[in-house]
Amino acid sequence: MRARGFVGALLGSMLMLCGSSADAAKWTRQYVRSLPDSAFAAIEATGDGKRLRHLPHHDANGELDIPHMCNALSRLSQVKWHDPANAEMAQQHLKEHLKEVGRGSCRPAK
Repeated sequence: MRARGFVGALLGSMLMLCGSSADAAKWTRQYVRSLPDSAFAAIEATGDGKRLRHLPHHDANGELDIPHMCNALSRLSQVKWHDPANAEMAQQHLKEHLKEVGRGSCRPAK
């Protein structure tokens, strides 16, 4: 099995465990752009004033979305951080949510 296939299967299993993948699929780019800053694990500012919002995991109502939280945790290392210190803050934020919902929330079903 190719690595990409394995990762995709793993993420699919996580989504099934945490909620339906159909729920996760509702987060279009337009929807993510419409989310408030509080929906993201980290927001960085560049020197030119541009904001970089990383790892959305709360919905438009401010509710924690477990499949997106699990996805955000799995994608932490893929983010191109403007300031690497923000990676640690984002990781801590997401791990606190994971502690709230239980570590098993992001484990694939056996």
